[in-house]
Amino acid sequence: MARIMILNILLFITFLLSVSEADPEVSCVFSESCMLPCQFQFRDNLLIHWIQVSAGDSAVHSYYEGRDQLGHQVQNFKNRTSLFQDQISRGNASLLLRRVKVQDEGKYKCYTSTSSGIKESFVSLKTEAPVSKVSISQVENRIICSSEGIYPQPELSWSTIPPSNTTLQNRTTVQRTVEKLYNISSSLMVSDDDPGLTYSCTVRTQRNNMTATISKPSDLLWRTCVEISNIFITFTQQHLGVK
Repeated sequence: MARIMILNILLFITFLLSVSEADPEVSCVFSESCMLPCQFQFRDNLLIHWIQVSAGDSAVHSYYEGRDQLGHQVQNFKNRTSLFQDQISRGNASLLLRRVKVQDEGKYKCYTSTSSGIKESFVSLKTEAPVSKVSISQVENRIICSSEGIYPQPELSWSTIPPSNTTLQNRTTVQRTVEKLYNISSSLMVSDDDPGLTYSCTVRTQRNNMTATISKPSDLLWRTCVEISNIFITFTQQHLGVK
């Protein structure tokens, strides 16, 4: 019994250590700027290397001999990286990454070397392109909902107010853009058996969600509109003397 308790305690301690040693994660918005943090103890003979580990140890940004050294920087990061030069002497080796892409996702290593030793730290970058707009429209007996430029892959769902007893029949398609973003579109068949419903389309990711709605007029309202239109046409014809 004592051995089992000791084993459980050791497993729990191992779990806590694995959690505490997990790499910090930074969420970056697509096409915007993002900072990857890195701190070190400043000393002489400073060397800084930022490396994208998940892309085969690709060179992202280097600094030594008192200036940026970008001769080995991979093409994907050209003209998109910089250090905070005025803060390096204070032990700040954080990287500023501009115009974030989906391809930037992954694990990064900050390697610093000084006269007092070497330090390595890691950070994981997640790219996000939140839902910014949901469009909805009706074409004959179909309601079409769509949203573009999203990452990661979104989900789309339909609902009605009030709830409908009829099964909502829809067809949803997802397409990938050149920039690795997602466009999503769904077509919903509208039944004449459920007049007066409000249809809601929700597009969501882990970051956010947006909903667009459209109302289908009831039969009574539709007949009223038709009758008012006919009365107006008749009145106009009589007033103008048209037979």
